[in-house]
Amino acid sequence: MRKCFVVSPIGDEGSDIRKRADTVFKHIIMPVCKECEFEAIRVDQINQSDSINQTIIDMLRDADLVIADMTGHNPNAFYEMGYRACTGKPMIHLKEKGERIPFDIANIRAFDYDLKDLDAVEETRMRLSSTIKAFVFTDSDNENNEVTNFVDPYDTVISQILPQLFSIQDQLLQLQSEIHINNAETIHAIIQATQQSVPVEDPNVSIMKALLPELLKNPQAMNTLMQISERAKKDK
Repeated sequence: MRKCFVVSPIGDEGSDIRKRADTVFKHIIMPVCKECEFEAIRVDQINQSDSINQTIIDMLRDADLVIADMTGHNPNAFYEMGYRACTGKPMIHLKEKGERIPFDIANIRAFDYDLKDLDAVEETRMRLSSTIKAFVFTDSDNENNEVTNFVDPYDTVISQILPQLFSIQDQLLQLQSEIHINNAETIHAIIQATQQSVPVEDPNVSIMKALLPELLKNPQAMNTLMQISERAKKDK
């Protein structure tokens, strides 16, 4: 099975950083890797006697795929991303929604995730899966058949345009949301302006408008009403 090494700020046990890293690993990265037949590996889950730094370097060099979470601008994560980039092997970048990418790496395409929105989590998983499937991996013909050669996916049309298409999709959804909000505000303003421009009718006038047609049909009732009115004036 191919290996996917996960670069991520991990933090101390029980910290918010660790909780976020564990949630991203469990609910986004692992399901996608399983679907794409990759083994997801994070350094804190490796039990080896050699140096932890050497283990990281080996995984960055040899793993078929690296998924790097840039959230928090962790220096170690950026260093590991730089080392992996030098190998020319595939790497996918993630970041928490709303996180700003530093200026000097702002051109890196990163998939946003929002752990508070289950629909957004599913969307991130779908994008990760589509991107991994766009990579081209070929097994070499060496003796142990363990080394995996990587054919740069950006040489293919689909992998060149895939991140851009997702970015355009996000921008269109954002524009649609803004248009919906603006339309709602405009309609509300029109309703308020209309209500303010309509004069308020005197209640007595409204009553007379309702009674007059009936009184005209029944002259006797009109006579009675007028007599009652006259008596009311005298009583005053």
